[in-house]
Amino acid sequence: MRTLKSLFTPITVSLAFLLAQPVAIAKPPAHNGPLHIHPILKQLDLTDAQRQDIRLLIKQNRTTKDTYQPDQESTRESIRNLIQNDVWAQGDISSAIQAEQHLQNQLRWLDIKTQQQIWLTLDDAQKVKFLGELDAEQEEKGHGLKPQQSNSRDNSNPMMSVAQRQAEHFAALNLTKEQQTLFTTQRSAEKADKEANKSAREAFRAQLISIVTSESLNEASWTALQAETEAQRFEHALTRAKNQHTFWNALTSEQQSTLQEMMESRQKRESKKRNSFGRADR
Repeated sequence: MRTLKSLFTPITVSLAFLLAQPVAIAKPPAHNGPLHIHPILKQLDLTDAQRQDIRLLIKQNRTTKDTYQPDQESTRESIRNLIQNDVWAQGDISSAIQAEQHLQNQLRWLDIKTQQQIWLTLDDAQKVKFLGELDAEQEEKGHGLKPQQSNSRDNSNPMMSVAQRQAEHFAALNLTKEQQTLFTTQRSAEKADKEANKSAREAFRAQLISIVTSESLNEASWTALQAETEAQRFEHALTRAKNQHTFWNALTSEQQSTLQEMMESRQKRESKKRNSFGRADR
């Protein structure tokens, strides 16, 4: 029987992302929330009044979520320290993961409420197009297609492939063949699990869309949907943390220092990106 272990956490091959990402749940971009609606909104020919209303909703959402930031940073640091410990302390890390999941559950509900309020600002024609774009996005993912690159991106410097990024990080850490094998084996297992649970993720997404696009938001529906996956998400987070702990302790002290610097650099970029959001959506 298939589980829902990979329901929320996508596969990533970035070594810096390996330990920088929360283990309990992959955090979506702040302006997208549970569903990636920001690109879709750009396709809807919104009126000035709608744009203003949506900006206000997003700003309110971000302001509220900012109050959770200290607790988020504290739980992530706790998990990271446990992962980077020489000894695997399953009891302590289980408690830390549960605390992180509790926070993420609250943040997801805030995002759902905001997205449903955005849905209510749309007219009937825009709602039809909105749903059509969501379906098209899902179909692209199902066929392994990637969205076209933004016109602002320099076409002479295309986005690196997954293999290129992996090779770059392998080189930065100067991994041995044994270390590379450990890393790729862990990622391959996650990828296989994700593929095995594809239908479960699609079913979850369909129910999530139903909640977000309802005319009257029903928190009980989200609570029930969330409860269906709570145990599986915890199992996946614990397995992910264990893999991260194993990989971290397979590195030399010099490699650990390099990876730590890579993680901190990525976190700074992500923080800058979050803080700058809102100005571009004009």
